[in-house]
Amino acid sequence: EKRILVDSLAALDPLAEARVREVVRLAAAQAQSCRKAGAAWRQLIGRRQASLEAARPRVVAMYERIEAGSLAGGDKEGALLAQTCAAYFLLLEGRDAHPLAHATAYLPAACPLGGGGGGEGGGEGGVAALEPALPSLEPSLLRDAGLPYLSLYKSKVALWGGYLLAQWGVARAVSLDETATMAQEAADLRNAHAWSIPTSAALAAMCRHSPLVELAAGNGLWAKALLERGADVLAFDTEAWQLSFAEGGGAAGGGEGTAAGEGAPFTEGEALMGAREACVEQGGPEAAAAHPDRALVLMWPDYGGRGSYGLACLRAYRGDRLLLVGEWRGATFGRRSESGESFSAEFQREVEAGFVREELHRLPTWPGSLDHVAVWRRRRA
Repeated sequence: EKRILVDSLAALDPLAEARVREVVRLAAAQAQSCRKAGAAWRQLIGRRQASLEAARPRVVAMYERIEAGSLAGGDKEGALLAQTCAAYFLLLEGRDAHPLAHATAYLPAACPLGGGGGGEGGGEGGVAALEPALPSLEPSLLRDAGLPYLSLYKSKVALWGGYLLAQWGVARAVSLDETATMAQEAADLRNAHAWSIPTSAALAAMCRHSPLVELAAGNGLWAKALLERGADVLAFDTEAWQLSFAEGGGAAGGGEGTAAGEGAPFTEGEALMGAREACVEQGGPEAAAAHPDRALVLMWPDYGGRGSYGLACLRAYRGDRLLLVGEWRGATFGRRSESGESFSAEFQREVEAGFVREELHRLPTWPGSLDHVAVWRRRRA
């Protein structure tokens, strides 16, 4: 294993993808053996933490070789490290055999996970595949083109992917404490910037449906990027969490089986998303009713895939076009539910009953997510 990794880092030649695939495949094979024995790979890795710590100087030296070499360079190199980062997180979560594990790959030839092509949408437990199918990720999506959040994402996952690759290559383990820190940092960055990462391609696709009205706009990162690219955008959000939109609460229809506020991610009146861009105005679902002439943009309106905020916006909207950003059933690893973490199950049912999905555009995602932009058109009798 060490020899495979050393060889792959000597230069980014045409065999690098296959060599990195082999390094990750060895971890995936071990995880499969653990499952057959009724154990979790994470437990085995947990027993190797002391050995990993003892090997830290060699891990650091290996990582420095990765960082100094071409493996941390352009689109293709960054994509390889991004998918390697995603792979180790899926392995630790026991999701490496998930039907959509391969969909985290920018370079499918270097990904040994999952059970199908990267462009094949598919769910688990009988969840229908997306139609149209979930597109494959492309390395070109990582070109930041004046998008600071995308640039930050690329640097983070390259750092994490390279370091996890070095840990496994040297010590046949990855640090549980450090991966937990990475996961927490990813959550903090999403809270500080945006839940989904914009790309030039996704923004261009959304601009084609201008004029737009975005609700639950957060700090306005996406709205500002759209405005900078010439779109006509009105952006709204409430400044503080409203318990009425938690699962089970609110006049907008409520949730699916918990008392009002139970399990809510925030407390009543708690500030959301920090400092906002000047383009974000105060407003909630009522703004959807005031702008039927604009395509409605919603991005992760229902925290953890629970609540009724998205549903309230949908029911207030009388226009013909939805631009929905986040996860969807059939395009999620189902960490909390088979409907994903962006939109409630009831919201998804009403959208699918009243609209037709016409476009899908993939987005880079933090480990464990499968974000995309979906364009929907209202069904007309």
